[in-house]
Amino acid sequence: MMGSTVSRRGLAGLAALVLAPSLAQAGNVEQPSVTTTDSLRYMDASRRLTVQAMINDQGPFSFLVDTGASGSAISSELADQLGLARRGTVELHGLAGSQTVHRVRVDTLRVGRRTRAGMMLSVVERDHLGAAGLLGLEWLGNNNLMLDYESRRMHVGSVLPLPDGQTVVVKARTKTGGLTLIDAVMPGSRLQAFLDSGSTTTVGNLALLEAAKRSKAIVGDVVDIGLSSVTGQVLAGRLAVLSRLTLGAMTLRNVPLVVGQVHTFDYWGISEKPAILIGSDILQRFETVALDFKRGEVRFRVSDRG
Repeated sequence: MMGSTVSRRGLAGLAALVLAPSLAQAGNVEQPSVTTTDSLRYMDASRRLTVQAMINDQGPFSFLVDTGASGSAISSELADQLGLARRGTVELHGLAGSQTVHRVRVDTLRVGRRTRAGMMLSVVERDHLGAAGLLGLEWLGNNNLMLDYESRRMHVGSVLPLPDGQTVVVKARTKTGGLTLIDAVMPGSRLQAFLDSGSTTTVGNLALLEAAKRSKAIVGDVVDIGLSSVTGQVLAGRLAVLSRLTLGAMTLRNVPLVVGQVHTFDYWGISEKPAILIGSDILQRFETVALDFKRGEVRFRVSDRG
């Protein structure tokens, strides 16, 4: 078949995901207060989440919430609009490779009641970024994060609501640099997995594809495809459908993903063994997704409406 190119917005809905959770019922559940709660908006058909950010008391501007990015970014168009002077360069790493980009300093970046001062932001063209800016994990500081897809809220704080009977808890570990990994399983192989709410597409490495072929875990044909990165580069990959992906006590079926020589896995040192980046095409199917760094957990809550 002829190849095609899609953006990070482009693959949602190619195959159905079936949630098959086996959830242990929790006992007395505490619901601690949350430090801050901010409204989220869906920015495209793939339901990536944005918040309204104020930069140097100007705005608001729509910033993408990206759990797969260690640093934050601003579009070159908005940086110019705000008169932000370039202050050196930094190496920006994306799916398809790395690129040297400029940086700017903002006096304040405010989302709701949470303000960060003196942040350095990478400068990326809006067409590649897909928003006015991007909030990476360093924006959180020492706080935890919960993305509430059901009510379109983002919760940031030192304490998040604890799991209830509809929640799947998966143990997590954080690598140097801030990447939070969870264990996942596909037929015949264990996977290293991490969440990337800024990617519309779930992505796997070549080691995953080879392991999936050996265990006959691919459904249907594998199709050549391209995936554009935040750096503007295009990743040559292959579109496949994974028969099963298990996270904790929950199994997802018929999972579409792009596989290839993904620079992100190389950068984090997880390219040699099967690994998967879980994008918003999967995340938005849950009611909430919480990253609790203090407890070393990622929590997926399945809607009690089924």
